[in-house]
Amino acid sequence: MDFEILVGRLLRLARLDTTVFDEVRMDPAATASSFVVAAAAAFAAGLGGWLWWVQKFDFDGGRVLVQSVILGSLFAIGLWIVWLFVTYVLLTQVFRERADLQQLIRTMGMAAAPLGLSLLLLIPGINFGLGLTSIALFFGLTTIAIQSVTTAEPAKVLLANAAGFAVWAVVLALLVDAGSRTYLAPGIFVSYAF
Repeated sequence: MDFEILVGRLLRLARLDTTVFDEVRMDPAATASSFVVAAAAAFAAGLGGWLWWVQKFDFDGGRVLVQSVILGSLFAIGLWIVWLFVTYVLLTQVFRERADLQQLIRTMGMAAAPLGLSLLLLIPGINFGLGLTSIALFFGLTTIAIQSVTTAEPAKVLLANAAGFAVWAVVLALLVDAGSRTYLAPGIFVSYAF
């Protein structure tokens, strides 16, 4: 994993240079770095949700830190993998389109970078908007990323991606319950419960 190349790609993606997906798609060496981007973004979202919590409710002995940042981020990563497989199965088995799983992992991993913006949930007044924006950008970039690895029409790509995203978002939302003080999801999922 070449850190300099990864940073360059992330900077290009921040400028909305979506040719990064074509580049990553064709680079087998980018598999690990793309997964690292997805994992780092999930942990940044978890940290942002925890910082929001501490600012709003005070420190709670580490309960939300462990639940949201550590476990919630791990659940988000696991569910991102489920999202990826749901998308892949819909594209290849239901729609009978071509898509390469390795290329899908690389491009969707890189497209997860905007989720890291959820770290900014600690900014009062605009925290919910920032969290929502990070998830919207995450979904939008994954749609573009998927389009770069398949022959499917944009409508099929959008439908396959939306199905995978729905699994990711709904399950994470179900893992948060303010009544029982369970916060097993990162970022905005913790703050939306209040």
